[in-house]
Amino acid sequence: MPRKAFVQDLQQAIQSFSHLKVSDVESGVEDGSVTFKYSYSPASVPIVIQALVTDVGEYPSSHMYMVYTTSENIPPHLSTALEDVGTLDGFNVSQMLARVTKCLDQADAGSQANPLDLVDDPMETDDHLVDGSDPEVDDDTDDGSDEIWTPESPSHGNIAARDLRKPPESRNRSAILSANRRIRADLRAVKQAGFRVGHLGGLINNAQDCFVTISIRVSKLGISEEAMQAWHLKPHQYFLLLIRYTAGYRSLDDLMASGNFHRSKDVTFRVGLSGHYKVPIDEAIRAFSRLKKKYGSDNYGRSFEDTDSSRPPAVEASKVLQPLFIGNPLQDLMNERLLAILNYRSAMGFGWKGAESYYIDHQGSNWSSEDTIDSKYYTPEFSCRAATLPKVVTDDHFAAAMTKSSLPLIAMQFVLRHLVRCTEFCLVCHERVEADFEALKPYVCSKPLCLYQYMAFGFGPSIEHDIIAQPHVVDLLISFCYSSATFGNLKTLPTGLALAVPAPSLMPARPRGLNSYRGMPMSSGSLDEKPNSARTLAVQPMHPPKSYKAKFDQTNMELILSPGETILYPNQWIYLIVPGAVQRRFYCRVIEAMHPTIRLGPPVCLSDTPEYEPRDSNSQPSPATPRRPGDSLADPTRTPVPIPPAAAAAVVGKYPEAEIIIYDQNFDDLSFSDKQSTTCMLLDTLPGVMDMKRYLQSKSGKDMNLKEWQDRISPAAAGVLRWIIASNRSCIVEVDHLEEGGSPRASEERVTGMPQWMQFRFAQGAPDKEQRFIQSIRDVTGQQQYPSLYAWHGSPLHNWHSIVREGLHFQDTAHGRAFGHGVYHATHVSTSLGYSGGYSYHHSDNSSAASAGQWPQSHLKISQAIALNEIVNAPLQFVSNNPHLVVAQLDWIQTRYLFVKINNTTTFDKDVPPKEIYAQDPKYTPTGSDGQKIVIPITAVSKSRRPLTTESKNGAKKVKTGNISEADDPVLLSDDTEFEDLQILIDEMEDVHEDKPPVPAKTKSKPTPYETTKTDFVAGTLDDTTLPLLEPPSFATPTATKALQRELNATLKIQESQPAHELGWYINRDLITNMYQWIIELHSFEPHLPLAKDLKTKDLRSVVMEVRFGKDYPMSPPFVRIIRPRFLSFMAGGGGHVTAGGALCMELLTNSGWSAVSNMESVLLQVRLAVSSTDPKPARLEPGKVRDYDVGEAIEAYIRACHTHGVSPSVVIAFVFWNSE
Repeated sequence: MPRKAFVQDLQQAIQSFSHLKVSDVESGVEDGSVTFKYSYSPASVPIVIQALVTDVGEYPSSHMYMVYTTSENIPPHLSTALEDVGTLDGFNVSQMLARVTKCLDQADAGSQANPLDLVDDPMETDDHLVDGSDPEVDDDTDDGSDEIWTPESPSHGNIAARDLRKPPESRNRSAILSANRRIRADLRAVKQAGFRVGHLGGLINNAQDCFVTISIRVSKLGISEEAMQAWHLKPHQYFLLLIRYTAGYRSLDDLMASGNFHRSKDVTFRVGLSGHYKVPIDEAIRAFSRLKKKYGSDNYGRSFEDTDSSRPPAVEASKVLQPLFIGNPLQDLMNERLLAILNYRSAMGFGWKGAESYYIDHQGSNWSSEDTIDSKYYTPEFSCRAATLPKVVTDDHFAAAMTKSSLPLIAMQFVLRHLVRCTEFCLVCHERVEADFEALKPYVCSKPLCLYQYMAFGFGPSIEHDIIAQPHVVDLLISFCYSSATFGNLKTLPTGLALAVPAPSLMPARPRGLNSYRGMPMSSGSLDEKPNSARTLAVQPMHPPKSYKAKFDQTNMELILSPGETILYPNQWIYLIVPGAVQRRFYCRVIEAMHPTIRLGPPVCLSDTPEYEPRDSNSQPSPATPRRPGDSLADPTRTPVPIPPAAAAAVVGKYPEAEIIIYDQNFDDLSFSDKQSTTCMLLDTLPGVMDMKRYLQSKSGKDMNLKEWQDRISPAAAGVLRWIIASNRSCIVEVDHLEEGGSPRASEERVTGMPQWMQFRFAQGAPDKEQRFIQSIRDVTGQQQYPSLYAWHGSPLHNWHSIVREGLHFQDTAHGRAFGHGVYHATHVSTSLGYSGGYSYHHSDNSSAASAGQWPQSHLKISQAIALNEIVNAPLQFVSNNPHLVVAQLDWIQTRYLFVKINNTTTFDKDVPPKEIYAQDPKYTPTGSDGQKIVIPITAVSKSRRPLTTESKNGAKKVKTGNISEADDPVLLSDDTEFEDLQILIDEMEDVHEDKPPVPAKTKSKPTPYETTKTDFVAGTLDDTTLPLLEPPSFATPTATKALQRELNATLKIQESQPAHELGWYINRDLITNMYQWIIELHSFEPHLPLAKDLKTKDLRSVVMEVRFGKDYPMSPPFVRIIRPRFLSFMAGGGGHVTAGGALCMELLTNSGWSAVSNMESVLLQVRLAVSSTDPKPARLEPGKVRDYDVGEAIEAYIRACHTHGVSPSVVIAFVFWNSE
């Protein structure tokens, strides 16, 4: 198995990998990660290196690594070396460690190994200077001596050699400059469209693994305050689109030409939120890791448990990439469909709507140009929501651009289309949702498969997040559902979720006068049972409804089945009925099945049945602690082991025969009424929400997933819980924050006049419903002093489950409509309370028992619910305005508050009016439960509607600005754009630095008239198309560049002043496109030398040589090597101080023999003399076809020679690799 192979390789590496500078090799925090320390000097603090396998499931063959460091203040050359390591595809752990260590060693010792990620050229360059192509590379080895040298083990060098000798695409300068121009054009288009642009890990000059970030403030997306609150967004945050290019930047044209339109590995997308317009490189790496947390989906729930345990402390809080509430669906849409949809748009001329519909309708089919295309795909898109959105969201760059569309810009516009209008699309199939009601939160369409994937595959919200952040809202939603199911009023049910449940016909009647599980009365408004099309998604019943018998060992919680009977399997849930003087009934999970013995987990008892008191088997019994109403049986921080009652323990060797009811029925196959009763039964088995919160908090970020509490919550109960939370499409936020002890905390958002009622902010409708409501106010009331009024709306508790999902409407008639059709309201709370019904509670001995319809584990014990709505103040246009306010126009109604009557053991502090209040129409000011006029805080309305003056609680006027612009709010002031992100938008031909160093002249040099009788060399005739001309290195600085410029000018002056045959070397100014790399020709050798004769035989006029300079020149020597032709090696009888790899073996070019006062004229003179030397042997050319040396083999041979002669290699080796792959 992949994970097992990774673990084995990691353990082997921990035990066997040895390197002087490497220590503490161990498993990292992330699954599939390796951590080790690298000490680059004895006095330095070791660098912590992280290597993360992006998908452990692909190990050990097709996996990739992301290598980075979490340490601060590391030397730049080591940071660059880490960035250049690459993805190390297919390397095992030991090979990865060897490669990373080698790169760091080479960078530290003077040789930088993978220099593809370059910064912009600090010199002016012309893209017409070199029109080169890749040099020929011969795979033949040279006498077997060109093994790659490594500090420790030569066995690792074969991989490096294989990589170094690939003909690098980066050597074609013209192609690189052309690609750079395309990158800049694409990113400029993004910038001009109104977005922020950033890049990470290099981008230009053929960088292989890099990131582009595109961002925009949430406040600029036209999202209403209610939607921001429901979607967990804040105005000051940036919405980020991260694009990763794993094989270099790919334009849209490149991707379209490749024909791979399904989940391209070259380009992948992630989305998130941040306080900064871009995130650090390690955050980007983490975002693209496909390792999922065990707690659930990659959404906003993650922020609660991803608490710095895996994120290095160096990452600023504002730069952390925070999950998005629908991040998974958006990322799936982008990676799976974007390229295919763009292909359809390009080929057929569709708009976004037509291309998306065509994709959905033709998935899995091949398109042909001869196919007839339905005209429906060309129908223009109409969306009321889109008409209210800003231009930056609705623009369509793909339709507007005639040629060379910018993929980053198109991708950003596409993802914003599905983010800002998320309630219009299914979160799974992404098809337009044709719903007959509006929702504030996104959901799925009516297809059963979509609901199943939404719940089962992590597309829905994190219930763990809601339980921790707003436990009382979750309590409220469960209570509403429980009440609705009790009265048979659930119109939609959790079907299609593969819920395995016990047969309702076998379950006993509920005690204490509650409605029984069987034969529960249906409400008059219930729907008829319909065939379920999702049955194939769920488990099929393994048996007809049947109970079983088995002996029950209460001491060990074991069942003893009859011989040969195999009815139970691990992780199944059962309902157990144990006979006795007091019958015991409980639910439990099968832990182990060693037939005939079945070991069970801790019992889950309902509050109305005798319980086993739990304790930890490894601890001593402790005095019993009274449990509060709603507390569950089990301690949430541990798995309890039951202690049998004394009476049972006294009966030794005699086990009672228990009845077993197995969870083996498909919920979807039940009758409509049985589904309602089973929903109640499953909710009965849940622990209280506060218990769930304590359990999650006890995990401290390790496994914050209720699925891990498998001995307490059955999969079926967890599925119903997830369905309840995920299907809620209203935004409900606590106003009264009850503390753990039950006492409320005061809030400025609280409405006064409703003591003993718990309050929630309540918003419904589509994201643009608030805009439509505001527009209705403007159209109907004009400049009226009181444009809106507030009124109460009451409804029985069992109706609220539907209300929070469907919104207020008047499709169903529950209490008659004596005053016309519409939504009924009242200004007196007592009137609306008469329609809301209520439950009675009886308290004795600090315990409570609820009447029918109340969830037993509820901490709130809700008995009534009532809404406070804001309505357009036009009573004369209502259907009726006396005695009730009956409003038929739904756009005229906005829900603002939800009030619930909770158990009367909780006492609220005395109402304290808010400091700033909203002025109400005196004619229609509602009265509260205390008989006084209610006082509404100014926060009840959006900022855009708040008047310039507001009333304080004593009636005095107070000046306050209603509309706050981005510039007025310091939190929304733009953060500075990093220099590298500005620089990449500027073309090579544009001036980036004010102190930019001088550049060589760009005019073509004319061949110098040489004396033909003294030399056959002709200047300017070198074929430069295959020369390895490079971009400037990342370490290039204006100071070093100016110094080299001066050296070059001095050298050229000497060249122009002396006869060519006496000088013996030539520099073509036109080939110096980079001050750190000089191309030099050695020529006019003495005719008697074997080298001169070999050159004449091969019709060559010169030996082409390359000189590379490091950042420390002239304090360190340059690196000098032969490019062509190849010489005979020493082993084959050659000489001239030319190594087998083409490097010059001269003490002058080592740290030991170099002098800072040396100039390039003297260096070239000594190099020419060394090549011409006949001691101990003369230089000879390799027989056969003329071939080039590769820089990789030159460096290997140079290092071998230095070690052989006991001299120190040049520090410049750290930099000669800057563009060699």
